[in-house]
Amino acid sequence: MKFFKDLNQSEKLEFFNSFDLVFCDCDGVIWQNLHDAIPGSADAVNHLIKLGKEIAFVTNNSIVPSEIQLEKFSKININIEKILKQKNNLSFEKIINDQHNLIHPARSIADYLESLQFNGLILCFGSPPFKSYLEERGYQLVQGCDGLVGNSIIELRNAIYSKEPVKAVIIDVEFNCTAWKLMRAQMHLNDPECLLIAGAADPKVPFGPGAFIKILEEATDRKALVLGKPGFGLKDILLQKFNIEHKDRVLFIGDSLKSDIEFGKICGFQTMLVLTGATKLKDLEQSIYQNEESRPDIVVESLKDIINLI
Repeated sequence: MKFFKDLNQSEKLEFFNSFDLVFCDCDGVIWQNLHDAIPGSADAVNHLIKLGKEIAFVTNNSIVPSEIQLEKFSKININIEKILKQKNNLSFEKIINDQHNLIHPARSIADYLESLQFNGLILCFGSPPFKSYLEERGYQLVQGCDGLVGNSIIELRNAIYSKEPVKAVIIDVEFNCTAWKLMRAQMHLNDPECLLIAGAADPKVPFGPGAFIKILEEATDRKALVLGKPGFGLKDILLQKFNIEHKDRVLFIGDSLKSDIEFGKICGFQTMLVLTGATKLKDLEQSIYQNEESRPDIVVESLKDIINLI
């Protein structure tokens, strides 16, 4: 592990010449509190683009609609759609289909279902924007599962044992997750053909679904296919979507040791930790002695430092 500020000029140049593609987290790296831009982050991204680096943003945030995310980037002069169009190896059709280089769990899950030619009914745990995205992509979700069940055991039984032909249970961030809905998911997952798919999965995030994913896994003796960070499923999607042949020529930038740094190492990428979000210096010092996999290759206090110190 090295601190970028401690590298000499030759080492900095060697570092920047060591990667071509950058995957960058958003919250804690570009944004603070989901919407306030971190000073200098936009300048740093645009500087990487000027250096000829391809940039894609990989976030676990599907609670903010994609169009609002893109608008936020546009306001700070980062044009994700322009970044994509500059890629010489993409056909016009590929550009139209992808629209932008913003990867979030709802999009990864929809892409995966599309690859399976899935057309079944989905029991979905997720925020309204997450569910709306899946519906916009043409998937049918179970309706009427967002309320409460009374104290009657009969009412609870009728809610859990549904005859609807659910073929997939998808779980992401849902602010009003209920016990009876988890029970219903468990019943559907007794069918071995019913898929169990998860989006954001970091158990350290207070409002994240990581704990609920584990409940379903233990209750059904199954493993969820995780298509958000730090899931192996997302790794396969990124490698395929970006035609990555040399994983060591990719840099993953993030603020979370679990979701970003460990995920980047799982993928075989270089990793850069930014100390403007979830991880502070004291957290880093404690963690690296406990878990080698959470040790980043490069540490910067803020993303803007890569401009000031080049």
